[in-house]
Amino acid sequence: MSNKHEHKEFELKSIRNLLTMTEKESTFLEKLEPEELNKLRQQIILFMQDGQKEIWVPMAKVSKFMPNFLNAKVSEDILGPNITANLSYHLDPKDAIGIAGHFSIKFFCDVLEHLVPEKIADMIKQSPFDLMRRAVNELLTRKNYFLIGSLIDYTPIESVEKIARGIENLGDLISITYNAQDKSRVLNLFKRFDDNKIFGVMVVGLNTNLSEEMKTIYEHADEELLEKTKKIIQSKDTALLEKYNLMLSHFDKD
Repeated sequence: MSNKHEHKEFELKSIRNLLTMTEKESTFLEKLEPEELNKLRQQIILFMQDGQKEIWVPMAKVSKFMPNFLNAKVSEDILGPNITANLSYHLDPKDAIGIAGHFSIKFFCDVLEHLVPEKIADMIKQSPFDLMRRAVNELLTRKNYFLIGSLIDYTPIESVEKIARGIENLGDLISITYNAQDKSRVLNLFKRFDDNKIFGVMVVGLNTNLSEEMKTIYEHADEELLEKTKKIIQSKDTALLEKYNLMLSHFDKD
């Protein structure tokens, strides 16, 4: 997959996620170039973050005079995930995390689905590992791989490694990595996995409907990982090695 195509796919998914649109509802967007889609996405984000700022800023200030558990209860019982998400943009990251710690994990993920990860990068970086781990587990049940991948891009690398090692379904691991923008960062962690796990990922990635996702991911792999993977497969399954080599031969040469 070319970088241009990958960029376009990311922008399309981002806009659909922001506007809760299906692929069928947003086919008209596919006519736009990646740069045009990016401009549209930034305008949507700007409106979501700064639209009606005169309402969100005063509300955010009021929350500072209430204990976190009460802010959380008001958010969950009265405001709902959409309004809570808009308020989050105007809170100090530490305060937002303090309140989020009192949410049920279901409501926390409802709020996350209304937020733009790149706009809450500091919140994500400062979030406790256990909160992120529980959020990922909940989002996995929703099969929201796009949001998990987007969150992973801003999650401290040591937490990403713990999360990755805790994911037992290798298909889920492939789908999350595919939806991360910085795939090279995740692949550097992949090198640290034992041979059996790397082999298991390749078995799933090359023998199922995830083969295109696997190819896109491995186009970001460095020579060290490509060679290591080849040796592991070679020692375990020669038939799978043929599929692996075929995948490599279809890499974009541009």
